[in-house]
Amino acid sequence: MTGNHVTCTQDCDRSGVGELDALTACEEVLAAHDALERCVSIEPRRHEHQDADLRLLFADRIWLRSPAGHELLAAFDRYPLIASAQRRKSAILLQFDDAFLANLERRLARGNGVVQQADALVDQRFMVSFIGANTNKALHVGHLRNIFLGQALASALTSAGASVERHSLVGDIGRRVCEAMVGYLTYHVGEDPQMAGLRGDRLVELCSRECPREPEPPDGSGQADDPNAEENDLRGDPADAIMAAWLANVPHVRELWSRMRDWVLDSHRSTLARLGVLIDRYDFESYAIERSRAIVARGLERSLFEREATGGVVYRTGHSEYATMVLLREDGAPTEYARLLGLYDLILDDLGSRAAYVEVVGIEWQPAALVLGELLAKLREEPADPCTWVFHGSVAVAGEKMGSSTGEVMWIDDLLDIVGAGPGVAALHELADGAVSREELADIVVRGTLLCSATTQSFEFMLDRMVDGPPGAGWTIAEAWCRAQRPCEPWGGGPIARTAVVQSQLYRDSLHRAVDRRDTACLSSFLLGLSHACLAAPSPGPAAKPMLRRVLASLGFPAASQGSPLLARDTRDVSDKNLVKVA
Repeated sequence: MTGNHVTCTQDCDRSGVGELDALTACEEVLAAHDALERCVSIEPRRHEHQDADLRLLFADRIWLRSPAGHELLAAFDRYPLIASAQRRKSAILLQFDDAFLANLERRLARGNGVVQQADALVDQRFMVSFIGANTNKALHVGHLRNIFLGQALASALTSAGASVERHSLVGDIGRRVCEAMVGYLTYHVGEDPQMAGLRGDRLVELCSRECPREPEPPDGSGQADDPNAEENDLRGDPADAIMAAWLANVPHVRELWSRMRDWVLDSHRSTLARLGVLIDRYDFESYAIERSRAIVARGLERSLFEREATGGVVYRTGHSEYATMVLLREDGAPTEYARLLGLYDLILDDLGSRAAYVEVVGIEWQPAALVLGELLAKLREEPADPCTWVFHGSVAVAGEKMGSSTGEVMWIDDLLDIVGAGPGVAALHELADGAVSREELADIVVRGTLLCSATTQSFEFMLDRMVDGPPGAGWTIAEAWCRAQRPCEPWGGGPIARTAVVQSQLYRDSLHRAVDRRDTACLSSFLLGLSHACLAAPSPGPAAKPMLRRVLASLGFPAASQGSPLLARDTRDVSDKNLVKVA
């Protein structure tokens, strides 16, 4: 609920009230009777057969039965747009006037009728960072949750009036990237993606998997919850040799590295464009090497870091769950943590006070991210962490995290192709009379399924549930969208889809909660509830399509855009000169 209210008068003009949205009208009455804070929840109807459009819950049942509570009930009962108001236990049940809801449905059908308040974040700027895939791999289903959540948050902030820059931190150097180069030189030297008959990212990932690897050192310092432990140890193998040559700026090593990186980035951009995601700015770990070394030197001068006898540099975090962070290996190579410190420092300097930095990242990175935030605050002498991290659970298969290192992955493009060709999407395509493409439907099913799952919990991926059809959140959203494409009959005396019209009034508050909390779960839940409401009526009504489109757009669904954007691929040049560098 919002905090801005207009005093309600007893002589409200019905035509004027008719231009209000239902929640604002309800809040006016509550505010006029000093009851806004007493009402703990406003719940709209969820089924067509319910006898109340809104259920107002109060924590204090005694107050509700007091003279003040009786006066509130009487005020609702005489309010022009309310047909009836009754008290039931600790709730007030409201039934809206049919003419008001029919008028509201008409305005919703024209794209109005919901107080969007797009100026809620006006003049505010954000950089939302997500994806962050390394350039030794193709984008697989394990990356999807991060992509969808990052895109959803950026889209929600935009819908609330903010200016948003979509951003990705690219891990383009490090042990895994060097291992991919070793694999290429060992088994694929001289090949390019066209010769290999593979996309560029899949060729590079194949090289990474084929790299001959030495057994893990028995005394490795990496911790079980450290996603980057493998970079901390110097192994003296070919990958370390390539890393040393890269740091020494050996021309042929740099040339191969640049060529393989471009193969991956081209493919990543193609996959992201298919998902309706266009990244505005890329920052690369390779560009932060010198700054990361300068930061380490500054930390050593201030006794913030510690140089070990072997020559490596570490930070003692003071946290029992993450006691030591390795920043420089004994050969002087900056680890990913040092490179990230350098990149964050560069980005924050560039942003200054003009934009807030928010990064969406897997929950396995939480211990390291919190330490990096503390370090940035100390190094930059800022009173609080300058970055905000949004954490999410991983995508799992049979209880194990899906990742390239296990080999048990499914590429994002393959998943969309399989779902789009499946029987579930075929049935939806027929339901929509062909008005929604199979590719759009596949995206809605997959995206809706992931966005409507508990954000911080692991998501168990099961392909058959995404191919065969209902039940599931993604299928409900897709079915509602398909039904909304079909022509509907003209209005009669009342609203065609009463539940959906009333449910639509939660959009404003759901959007505001999402951006305030930097968590789109409540907005995804609202989309699912609205979809159920659209399916509950014999006809979804003429307002269903614009209502659903608004919410879908606020969560980054490409299907909400006009002109079938999924059919358009991002053809921008992704060569090195067009990728943003902060130097």
